[in-house]
Amino acid sequence: MATNNRLQGSGNQSFQQIEGDGWPSTYLPAFGAATVMAVVLFLAISCSRKSDNSAKIAAPAAPAVTNPAPTTVAAAIPEPPKKIKKHRPANATYVNGTYGVSFSYPRKYSLQTGNEKSTVPVQANFVKPGAVEIASVDMPDSSYTDTDFSAGLLNVAVNPGMTKDECTQFVTNSDAKSADAPKPEAVKIGSNEFTVIEQMSGELEHQSDLKYFHVFKNGVCYEFAMDVETSRKPDEDLAQVDRGKVFQQLSKILTSARIKNVELPEVQNAEKAPTVPATMAPTTKTVPDAKAENAQVVTPEQK
Repeated sequence: MATNNRLQGSGNQSFQQIEGDGWPSTYLPAFGAATVMAVVLFLAISCSRKSDNSAKIAAPAAPAVTNPAPTTVAAAIPEPPKKIKKHRPANATYVNGTYGVSFSYPRKYSLQTGNEKSTVPVQANFVKPGAVEIASVDMPDSSYTDTDFSAGLLNVAVNPGMTKDECTQFVTNSDAKSADAPKPEAVKIGSNEFTVIEQMSGELEHQSDLKYFHVFKNGVCYEFAMDVETSRKPDEDLAQVDRGKVFQQLSKILTSARIKNVELPEVQNAEKAPTVPATMAPTTKTVPDAKAENAQVVTPEQK
């Protein structure tokens, strides 16, 4: 029995020893491998989660900016208006409110009014004294170069001491014989019906060609006188100016002349003026300063 117990005891001990020695050797490598695999798998999952979190935490990419189609500025903003160059008018207009006279003349011409003295004074041709100078327009001396032209002008005057019949009369030139004396003629120029006469005076070295135009309005006699002066020296070789062309330029001023209906205080004393012979040269006086104040020069824009 004791032997059997020992046998049994030794057998159990061997079994236990075999059993204890076999399990680690059998399962330990597998357990270790599983542990390693679990650690690797855990690390792999952790890295994967970190990468996902990093991707989620990272700032979102800026959206691509697309440039809008350019708009046309010219269509939205109107173009500024073009500056219009104002050209100075070629003509000016003279207006005398006292006697109702107005006319247009080239701006390059010289205008004298009232008591201003003309560079080439023209003697009025009235059969009675009492002429009143209103205005005169002189052409430039350089209007006709290389010719014997020296002056060209238009003079305006009135005589309040004359009747309608006397306004059609003129003082004859003392140099002309009665048979050769020019006769007055009736002509219409512009809006006025004139009585006109032409007279020549002077020598070859200096000549004056005069045309007088009379019209009776507002109870007074209005006179428009055109004068074309020529001069030359014996040693000068100059062409003769075409007087017809000069008169044509002066006639443009006369064509524009207008005479308005006005009341003149001088008309009341017209019958009191003394009569003089037609051969007597009339005197001329200038416009008083009070009347000169009613005269003005205006341009086409001021009309």
